[in-house]
Amino acid sequence: MIDFRYHLVSIVSIFMALAVGIVLGAGPLKENIGNTLTSEVANLRADKAALRSELTAADKGTQARDEFTLASNRTLLAGRLKGTTVTLVVLPGADSNLVKTTQGTLATAGAVVGSTISVQDTWVDQDKAAFRATLGQQLASQVGVPIDQSGGDVVNAVLARSVLAKAGSTSTGAAAALEGLRTGELIRYTPDKVTASSVAVIVAGMVTGSDAAVREQRATGLSHLAGALDAAGAGAVLVTQSLAPGATNTTSVVSTSRADGDQSKLLSTVDDADIPMGQASLVFGVLEQEAGRSGQYGLAPDSSATFPPLATK
Repeated sequence: MIDFRYHLVSIVSIFMALAVGIVLGAGPLKENIGNTLTSEVANLRADKAALRSELTAADKGTQARDEFTLASNRTLLAGRLKGTTVTLVVLPGADSNLVKTTQGTLATAGAVVGSTISVQDTWVDQDKAAFRATLGQQLASQVGVPIDQSGGDVVNAVLARSVLAKAGSTSTGAAAALEGLRTGELIRYTPDKVTASSVAVIVAGMVTGSDAAVREQRATGLSHLAGALDAAGAGAVLVTQSLAPGATNTTSVVSTSRADGDQSKLLSTVDDADIPMGQASLVFGVLEQEAGRSGQYGLAPDSSATFPPLATK
């Protein structure tokens, strides 16, 4: 039974232990404890300085490699896409600097941009799904798209067949279909007279928002559009910028496409197009598509290689 005597003994024991600790810490162990703490602090400071030096060196190396690759690209990529007409498709949320850089790279490679299509946010607005399906079915006959498929697939195919044509095929009614999509505020495009292309380059942004299900729905819709563009011509390359470390509430259209087992066998993707190496991957990715091959390139964990094989063309 716990009584007053028991509590008294416990309290006395605690104070005795405390007293012994104070005596030892202030006496014979004072020097050892102080030296140990001083040594550990010094080691931590040294580790911090070493890590900072390593980070500085790594940043400097990365910057130097990017500058070298950027300079090399002018020679490496020059004329690689000569004779190729490309449709440049800009998805909602695409970074404007990435779009501008991609346009410059295509020009360096000698490609002709037949049209630039800016896909509007309404393309994946769930509240507009019925409208898109109806409009797609109304325009489908203009470009020979069968309507025995989902509404989303129909409107994707209408846009794809309006700007892309496989060798030997024609796309009558493409102008009317594009105008219909523009009137429906699903796309904008330049120039007004679109030149049919053989290949599509699609610039994607990150899909953001606090609702993961909505992000997934929108990323999947944009990924399917990229798949339709790939199927309508000689191929397509979907590119995006690198995902920022620690980014939250973000879904990558490229990762969504890669997670689609069937689509990833056909559509090429680049996840680091914001750096010069990624821009080179874009050009060689187009060449690879024209040769009937595909790949998933970049620095993200779900890529299959850092960059495509360097073609000899």
